[in-house]
Amino acid sequence: MDLRIGEDSTLHHPSSATAALAALIRAGRRRLWLRVSQLDALSNDGDVLDALKSLALSSPRADLRVLFDDAGHAVKTGHGLIHLGRRLPSRLQLRQTQADDADPRLCFAVADRTGLFEAHGWPRPERLTLCAHALPLGPRRADEFAHVWERGRANRELRELRL
Repeated sequence: MDLRIGEDSTLHHPSSATAALAALIRAGRRRLWLRVSQLDALSNDGDVLDALKSLALSSPRADLRVLFDDAGHAVKTGHGLIHLGRRLPSRLQLRQTQADDADPRLCFAVADRTGLFEAHGWPRPERLTLCAHALPLGPRRADEFAHVWERGRANRELRELRL
């Protein structure tokens, strides 16, 4: 799927969540904010991780943020996003939400403040939405993300202890 952030105003309803998220990340130029309830298979997909890595390395001003409610299982199993965050700590930031901001049904990504991927109800979404421009929900989700991000905190379990 070829998306152009800021140009394509088509509302897509893709069948594959990982392909849609990877397409949005690849379309992004500088900023990608991802909100998930858990670090799970969606954010551990090879195409998604490759797209995140490419975006992170594309510019020194790249701003990649991942906000999650729970990382317990991901820490135990060695989630790919955690490893990527450890290798690129200045480009990819991971934060955990406060308990009162947690919402197990939220799953969305905003690219460059206008492109939107949404899978409300993940892991069994009611529908998948992907749009590169002109959807008013994109900027609203970005504002919501920024508010919860400020209240979030770094998770100590995600840090790597080097001896």
